Amino acid sequence: MTRVVLLLAVVALLAGCSTTAGDDPGAPPSPSPVAAPAAAPGIGAGVDALIRTAEKGPEGGSVWRSVIQAPHRQVDRDVGAAGIAAGLLAVADGAPDPGVRDRALDTARDAADFLLVAQRGPGRFPDYVDPDGPAGYAYSSYDDGAAGIADLLWQVGERTGDGRYRDVALDAADWLLERAEDVPGAPPCPVMCRWAWSDDGEPSYRNGMGEGQAGIVYTLSVLAERTGDRRLAEHAAGGGAYLLAQQGPDGGMPERADQPARNTGFLSGAAGAAFTFLRLYRGTGEQRWRDGAERALDFLDRTAVPAADGSTWPIWVDPSGTPGNPRRATGMEEGAAGIGWVSLQAAAILDDERHRERAEAAGRWLLAVGRPLADGTAWPEFEGSPTTHLSTNSGAAGTGWYLDTLGRVTGEDSYRDAARAAQRALVSTMRPDGTWPSNLTDGAPRLLGEPSWHWGSAGILGFLARMAGGPVDSPGMQPPLVPLE
Repeated sequence: MTRVVLLLAVVALLAGCSTTAGDDPGAPPSPSPVAAPAAAPGIGAGVDALIRTAEKGPEGGSVWRSVIQAPHRQVDRDVGAAGIAAGLLAVADGAPDPGVRDRALDTARDAADFLLVAQRGPGRFPDYVDPDGPAGYAYSSYDDGAAGIADLLWQVGERTGDGRYRDVALDAADWLLERAEDVPGAPPCPVMCRWAWSDDGEPSYRNGMGEGQAGIVYTLSVLAERTGDRRLAEHAAGGGAYLLAQQGPDGGMPERADQPARNTGFLSGAAGAAFTFLRLYRGTGEQRWRDGAERALDFLDRTAVPAADGSTWPIWVDPSGTPGNPRRATGMEEGAAGIGWVSLQAAAILDDERHRERAEAAGRWLLAVGRPLADGTAWPEFEGSPTTHLSTNSGAAGTGWYLDTLGRVTGEDSYRDAARAAQRALVSTMRPDGTWPSNLTDGAPRLLGEPSWHWGSAGILGFLARMAGGPVDSPGMQPPLVPLE
């Protein structure tokens, strides 16, 4: 693979970072002083590459073509404009160079401008908007549709002071409320509510943080707190009630209503459900949400597999507890990093060291299975996989991000060292044009130039900004529920 020659001292690559949390555990992390520009290799070039590869949207703003979803111009948090904007906001909050911060914020705003005109009806965002027309369907979920776009637009509105973005964020929330469904045999919504993933075709009811119920409930809860809108709070509670009803007696969470298998991860399973229950508990103090989170986390303890002086998890198990997919994933999406990151928050919110112990067990295993890459370390998609991702969802950026946070919480240098090794690997694998491959498979770079948060440059840049001293801790795209320092 072509590697970038960097005129930087090795000591700069090893420079650490720190943030300071306020005394109130419910307060958001306070921005901390950023490191010197020399500690931030790759960020400026990566931002400039995103600016250079942006296209003018058919009706305005800036949009990108995902290599993974080519040739479409996606709107979403997964591979589309909203996710790229999220990465640029992280850079705008954390890059040491003021010029880079300004360019990142301007480009995030351009992406948000594309989203404003991408609507087809208030708050309805088609999956993509191409020059020859939009998709005929729209999604409700955090990664794919209205929930995640609403959250992103609100953040852009806060950063820019432009009320248009917050107005459209609330339009997207209203669209979600309009699409909320009653659950057969249960009290009518908003006492219990569910959402179909798409507004087209046979309904699919998914439970996950990324593609389903948990992510919608999380977003409605956050927006309710920001706005004081009781309707949003009621629907968040109704959606949470449906998640509790979906949770098995073992505490496991099926990925979909029509599938009994229990997923373990953040994207689609127990870790993501626990995160949402913790969010509801933080917002309301209601015991039922704490109980739901505890059951989901206990399920993760029962399904953990001891390995390399730590723990790992099968991606999913059947109702009897037998692994249906025995692969032990490393990343934020469906692996140990995501489970560990949620566990750190559970330890702080529930005041229970068992959850911190789980997080450290995940970290010890990740240290053991790291794979040398260029000048640093990356992780296989799952133990023994020929594929090494560089991205936030399943790769070096997201796993490194988690290990950096784990090191801050525990004070253990081994975790921070591994995060710096991930930083070095990503700096070394940047291509001369300022982009990255999404992954290396058997050592060969694949999916060159992917711009997105989950699979490409935007998420990698967010991680590099964090390692340069930035305040944003968001390896799964959602920020932590409490400061993790």
